[in-house]
Amino acid sequence: MKKLLPTSTAGSLPKPSWLAEPEKLWSPWKLHDQELIEGKKDALSLSLYDQLRAGIDIVSDGEQTRQHFVTTFIEHLSGVDFEKREVVKIRNRYEASVPTVVGEVARQKPVFVEDARFLRQLTRQPIKWALPGPMTMIDTLYDNHYKSREKLAWGICQNSQSGSERIRGGGCRYYPV
Repeated sequence: MKKLLPTSTAGSLPKPSWLAEPEKLWSPWKLHDQELIEGKKDALSLSLYDQLRAGIDIVSDGEQTRQHFVTTFIEHLSGVDFEKREVVKIRNRYEASVPTVVGEVARQKPVFVEDARFLRQLTRQPIKWALPGPMTMIDTLYDNHYKSREKLAWGICQNSQSGSERIRGGGCRYYPV
């Protein structure tokens, strides 16, 4: 792309109301099983259509397949218990009930790669895929294993890097973190 100032979006785009409650944090999915998989693809397609219609140069997934920007990656880590929750203060601003780190974190399978490949099949535009950074992720976890923000961040970082490399293989070009 040789445009001086290419356009892109920042952040998530509202999800369709048939998929999840728009603008609600951690909104539960309204669909399940295969319907949820197909619904996420439909929402991703609609999000792309809106971006292209608006003249966006570098398109994104609009975070349509994610329940939440941070937790979707964390859900794919072993060592995190979503049933065992603790209340923590996030960024010294508000309290939230968050999952607990109970063991060493390790990514069990690729995250976002299939979604990235699906999006790549729909467009020739450059694609960006926003990824939560380690500091954002540790702010939404209660650490009962590492007992150190730095060690937990490093564990997450080790699992994030190979994930972004796989997304690149899925057709993404830009990775704001």
